[in-house]
Amino acid sequence: MREDLLSAVEADFQLLREENERTEISRREEIRRNYPEIEKLAEEREELIHGTIRKILSGGEQAEKLPEIMEEKNARIRTLLREAGLPEDYLSPVYRCPVCRDTGYTGDPVRTRCDCFRKAYQKKLRESIGLGNGSRETFESFDAARIPADMIPEIGRSQRELALFARQQCEQWADRYPENTRKNILLTGPSGTGKTFLLRAVAERLIERDFPVLVISAYRFIEIARKSYFEGGEGMEELLDIPVLMLDDLGSEPMMKNITVEQLFNLVSERNARGLSTLISTNLNLEELVNRYTERIVSRISDPRNTLVIILQGKDLRSV
Repeated sequence: MREDLLSAVEADFQLLREENERTEISRREEIRRNYPEIEKLAEEREELIHGTIRKILSGGEQAEKLPEIMEEKNARIRTLLREAGLPEDYLSPVYRCPVCRDTGYTGDPVRTRCDCFRKAYQKKLRESIGLGNGSRETFESFDAARIPADMIPEIGRSQRELALFARQQCEQWADRYPENTRKNILLTGPSGTGKTFLLRAVAERLIERDFPVLVISAYRFIEIARKSYFEGGEGMEELLDIPVLMLDDLGSEPMMKNITVEQLFNLVSERNARGLSTLISTNLNLEELVNRYTERIVSRISDPRNTLVIILQGKDLRSV
């Protein structure tokens, strides 16, 4: 997925550069047709640069006076453009990013990706995993005031306290990745208590830190697993290879014979063996998970030595 997204961003930047070039050609043609004095000065400016370079390369005169002459011509061009009702930089190179000039890279001879390229990649990654809908769920947008502060008698803590603790734990995990002692997270609790929000907040933080993430629903996982089981293909490989996999709403998917339990076991076991991180949210408690998926799976997704288990309780926040 990462290589495909990087290629897509490279293609977008190539299209942007081509658009910039068309804009420059169009502007120059407009000047040629309508403003001959500006066109003449622009041509003289170009010839001055190229001629000076040729003389320097051939061992001729140096370019001591070039800056003063160039500034005079540039000042005159800016004045004429302004008088024509055009921006002073109308004939300047066109680009959106002043750092890399829309190449996506900075540095010479060692090139590094520009911040604009990184942001473009992050945007495309968010869109590819369903985070690009405009309503970003982040740790910063977490609103504790929306969560009931009433005490839950059975545990002696409020829903708000549980949610704040869960937020803290998830944010610390996202900030420490990949140096976490426990590689996985299991978020359990009733529907609407903020599990998916926290998963997406972790994903957002990891994307900001340039780590690859894949977020899929448990239902989508079963679709991929079924297709892989019956038709072959490489669908499961991406789930096995991605450094951070987030499996949302485990327990909502259909139970398919020889598919659901077996493929989930293979996925979790293989990712644990590779030292990769798997984050799971579910409405089921541990006992219900055992009844649905067997002890051998639950022991792998809730092992306290390798998994941060976070339990949420309380009311459905969508109805509060």
